[in-house]
Amino acid sequence: MADSEQLHLLNEGVTVWNQWRLEHPEIHPDLHDASLISRDLRGANLSEATLGGANLSKTNLAGANLAEADLRNADLRGANLSKTNLTGVNFSKSTIDIFTTYHDVQGCDIGVNGLYSPVTDSAALLRIDPPGNSMQGANADAVIESLRHARKLHTFSLLLAGIALLFIVIKPKTITLPYLAGSFKFDDISYSFLAMILSTVLLSQVSSFIDSALQGARYLNDRRSAMLVGHFPWLLSKYESEQANRRQSKMMRFFLVFHPVIYLYFFMKWDVLFSGNWEELMLHYQEMPVIFAEYLLPVFYVILFKLCIHIFRLSEGFQKPILFDTETERGRHSDMERLAEALEKQASRTAELVELMRQREG
Repeated sequence: MADSEQLHLLNEGVTVWNQWRLEHPEIHPDLHDASLISRDLRGANLSEATLGGANLSKTNLAGANLAEADLRNADLRGANLSKTNLTGVNFSKSTIDIFTTYHDVQGCDIGVNGLYSPVTDSAALLRIDPPGNSMQGANADAVIESLRHARKLHTFSLLLAGIALLFIVIKPKTITLPYLAGSFKFDDISYSFLAMILSTVLLSQVSSFIDSALQGARYLNDRRSAMLVGHFPWLLSKYESEQANRRQSKMMRFFLVFHPVIYLYFFMKWDVLFSGNWEELMLHYQEMPVIFAEYLLPVFYVILFKLCIHIFRLSEGFQKPILFDTETERGRHSDMERLAEALEKQASRTAELVELMRQREG
């Protein structure tokens, strides 16, 4: 249990507590297993404190000093850790949830699924049992499946943009595309309009799948899952740890995501636009061989642009590492080794029993 006198001082308020810490710097506070639910501990000096097993759910720790504190098995669900000094904190087996806030924390790396302390090689991870109505959970295979669907649809959208690029470079009068009962011929305007509609549908699905993958990745908590998702071969979801590679990856992701911008080339009369003659520009749209071009095109422009921005932000979400707690991993491996040993012993005893039965039958 926590030291009753120290817990009483903390109950007196942060000002009294911090003053006591100044007067007794040699004492390392013992607050393990303390119940500090929904407490206001903003700016509290809890450095080097033992808070193992403490219940800090919904506690406001904004701006507090938790440097080198022991938070093993602590409950941090719903806690406010914004601008908190977490240098050297031991997070092993502690839990957070989607309501835990940790903006601008010091001394920790922020991952997709929690916080990581490089000094102690420990992580505070999202609880693996999300609310029952969330339809989420720790399933790396489901995350990979969502990424596969997103990659396939995004590749098809890129193919449509690539054909549009051929219109710009080669400048054919028409292009023939096959369908089930024959083929269609398109000029550049008709093809671009059709491709823009298809890209809108495809990218809306890409957005849905990649968002589902990102939400699912938040509940992963083991090394295998982190490696499996982190190395999935798709640039939009691949995590880059090196700074130089991150800059290059960001540029490539930008071009890959905003590929529908190429359709603007076909619908815009650039000389009229730069001259500022809006009446002639509207007349240009009205005379296009596209149904309601002056109304539909701006709508699709806006929808596509918003979709591209959303997908790019989702891809940025994957530029954080998927974390796992080293101590938990060691325990998991130990459990697997004990299970394997037990199975081996059971198999040996079964073989001995079979041999004895054979001897009796003989």
